[in-house]
Amino acid sequence: MRALEVEVVRPQAIAVDLPFPPPIRRLLSQVFSLKSQGVDFLLLPDVQLGVEALKGSPSPWLTDLDATLTRLVPGLPPTLVVPAELSPEVAGLAAQIGQNLTQNPMLARRALERSKHLLSASFPRPKQSGSHLVGVVAQPMLFSDPEWLAEFGDGLARHGLHLFLADKSPAELRQEGRNLELGLVLPTDLEVAGMHRYLSRLGKVRGLLYIHDVQYLPLPTPLRRVLKKNPPPKPWRLVGLEAPWSEVAAELAKDLLA
Repeated sequence: MRALEVEVVRPQAIAVDLPFPPPIRRLLSQVFSLKSQGVDFLLLPDVQLGVEALKGSPSPWLTDLDATLTRLVPGLPPTLVVPAELSPEVAGLAAQIGQNLTQNPMLARRALERSKHLLSASFPRPKQSGSHLVGVVAQPMLFSDPEWLAEFGDGLARHGLHLFLADKSPAELRQEGRNLELGLVLPTDLEVAGMHRYLSRLGKVRGLLYIHDVQYLPLPTPLRRVLKKNPPPKPWRLVGLEAPWSEVAAELAKDLLA
């Protein structure tokens, strides 16, 4: 954006008193904050990378965030929906958006030439440590909420457990998910299935927590069927998005620390 000479406005923390779980409220807080700051465009991530849901009833928060926010936020600024993942394949879209924002094709081309190396940025592996590691399997959108992760991690730590996130790139997790052959199509569902497959066999991960919210951030139905028929070979729990984490950790710790 700097190369385009476009100002980037960051959201500020504002209270949102709406009947949604905390991660969704924090997303809405960002949107309301940017709206109040009078931005000209709202940049929204397409977590499905352009893939459409052809069957089932996936959450609109995962498949149509633009329309979902438009219904909930009156006077939403014009949106620019972009892939949530960088890759060289989005260079054409980046050029198009640059031209739309600046109305200057030459400036947009120069900006893309200066910054296109960023489209091939490598995946930053999360730095994680501790003993009695508990892996978490959930929709990737949940991991972009640092407050939720902190609260979740604190709940585990009170009982001697430590959070472990799958340390593979989204593309690697999607391939793991494909190897399960569950018929999944949406990239986020494939990532969730990949987390399950990878963390289930990772020896240092002692237990697993599966976070499922049917309305907002559901686990794919075929994966839930797998959990019933062929559960992981280590202690695990399936819990809701607003579960009391300390209580959940206490129950899991009985199995892990016995």
